[in-house]
Amino acid sequence: MTLSIDPKEFAKLALMANPSNSESIEDKAKDSLELYLSAYKLAEKYERFSNTTQETSEAFSSIRDIDINM
Repeated sequence: MTLSIDPKEFAKLALMANPSNSESIEDKAKDSLELYLSAYKLAEKYERFSNTTQETSEAFSSIRDIDINM
C-alpha cells in the first residue's frame, strides 16, 4: 500500500517540528526557508515515486539517496 503525502502540508509540519535555533531573525528566516523547501521537494519526489510503485517501502528506498538539488 502506498501513502499519499501532500508536499505543502508536509513542509509546514516539518517546519513547525524543527524551529531554528539561530540568533538573528534573518538567520532564522533563512533556516526556515531552507527546511521548508527541502521538505517540500522531498515530499514531491516521494509522490512521484509512490505513483509508480506498489509499496511505500519501495518509494522510500528510491528517494533515500536522491540529492534534492536546491
